[in-house]
Amino acid sequence: MRKRILFIAFTAVALVATFVVLYRQFGSETVAMSRTVDTVDSVITHSIKLSEISEFAKENPGEHVFLLRDGNADSDYVIDTVLTPLAMEQAERPTPNIVSVDMTSSQEMTVTRLKNMFSVDSYPAFIYASYDTSKNTLVTKSSISFDTNKPMTSDELRTWFFNNKLWTGPYKS
Repeated sequence: MRKRILFIAFTAVALVATFVVLYRQFGSETVAMSRTVDTVDSVITHSIKLSEISEFAKENPGEHVFLLRDGNADSDYVIDTVLTPLAMEQAERPTPNIVSVDMTSSQEMTVTRLKNMFSVDSYPAFIYASYDTSKNTLVTKSSISFDTNKPMTSDELRTWFFNNKLWTGPYKS
């Protein structure tokens, strides 16, 4: 009787141990995608509001790449899925310094005004621009914007950077 109880106990322990080992080996592991500080810091060098863009361009002469964005899912997609992989694909970041322009306070901006200011119809969008001190205006040299029907890819953004001579890494089309 005692041998039988010990046999059942050892068999139960062996079955439970086998189940635990197999569960850990073949069980699915859910990894939540989360935004990290490194994601934004590695891509965005400054964050400003739309009302501060002229002042920023005056104080920081030269050419800049601006990312017009708000807090919606499209902006998060562009940063997390398009821009961050480009910035992280090589040991030295091949993307230019990007200034994030927060558009949340200007939700009522018309498409015409957006087109006149930045040469884009919608945002999120990347703007390559410089400040013209003689005219006291921001001059857009090139732009690329996100389209919900045909989302931007990392390859398209890399090509845009390359065509504007902003890409510092090796280029593969």
